[in-house]
Parts: sequence; C-alpha cells; structure tokens
Amino acid sequence: MIHGGVTESGSPPSGSSPGGLAEGGMTGPALSDEPAAALAERSPPQLSGEPVTLAESLISEAGWGPENFCTDGPNPPYLRIGGKLRVTLTEFEPCFASFRRDRGPFRSKVAIVDHLAKYDAIMVDPLAFEECFGPGEGTETVFPFGAWLEIRRVGFGGLALWGKRQGAVTLPLDALAVASAIWLRRKDRSGEPSTASTMSG
Repeated sequence: MIHGGVTESGSPPSGSSPGGLAEGGMTGPALSDEPAAALAERSPPQLSGEPVTLAESLISEAGWGPENFCTDGPNPPYLRIGGKLRVTLTEFEPCFASFRRDRGPFRSKVAIVDHLAKYDAIMVDPLAFEECFGPGEGTETVFPFGAWLEIRRVGFGGLALWGKRQGAVTLPLDALAVASAIWLRRKDRSGEPSTASTMSG
C-alpha cells in the first residue's frame, strides 16, 4: 500500500522520482535555500497571521524534528500521508505520519483534521503538484495556486477548501506530502474578524 508516495516498507514505488513522491519528479528550485535541518533551528512565528510551512507547523505544534521528515528529493522536507484509528477504534482518519519509524516499529502520527483546525487558511505552491503528479500539473487550470483558501473539511478524498474568487475546490491529500510547498495561516485570535470569516459571509 502506498502512503504519500512511498510504500509501507519505506521504499519508493517502482518508477518514482528520487523524492519517492511521483513519477517525473520536479526539477525546479526548492521553495527555500535553507537545508531541512535549519527548520529545527527556526523559532515558531509569534504573530497569529504569519504564514508557516506545513513542516514548520508540525515542528512547532506537534514537536516533530528533522528526523521525522525525508530530505531526499528536490523540495524537502517530505512526510507521509497515512491513516490511524480514532479512539473509538471504529473510525479511520487521515493523518500526517513520520517518514521514518521513530517509535520502535511505529511512526509518529498527527491527525490532519486536528492539526489543520489550528489554522484558517492554506496556500499551495505549484511545486507540490509538479512533484506529486508530474510536470505540467502546477498550472492555474489544475488548482488555484498562490491563493489563500479557507479550510472547510478534511477527509480521505482530500481537503475541501473555499476561496472568494475560486469557489469550492478540493486539494488531494498526496500534495501535502511536500511539506515545504504547503503554507498555513493561523486563525486570528485578536478578536478581529479573520479572512476566513469574511469570505464565508
């Protein structure tokens, strides 16, 4: 079974890119010139509206470190997309999973819905689609890249998002595996209306 572009054994599927995420991987520059290890040294943003990458948010909110991510590929860091049983043991939910087995035979997992509940908007860089789905997939005809979109719902079918100009769109979960190309904006806790609340009205 493949989660986030790699098999359960941790090896890339046959014909995949060196990053292990998609065939015909991305050859362009990464979002940042910083090495993945530099993520651990960065302090979490202090302002509620300051955007962070998905990788930075997992480091600051879930306590992950560089060892939880993969750095092999053109746009590190990478993570796995998987699933876990809820407390009731009757429901399965999508989660971010450590790229490596960091707890003996197990991987650290963070429920996607719980993690994204701390943020009101997401922005996707075209690199996420180019690397996961192949060259030419990072165009505006495929997805509204570079726009802040309100997070409405999380499921195995993807993230249900909404934008004022774009309307309802769905982000496939596989794109979240390129944790450097996903940007999150924290909910405004100052009492002022957030962008998401003004868009939904």
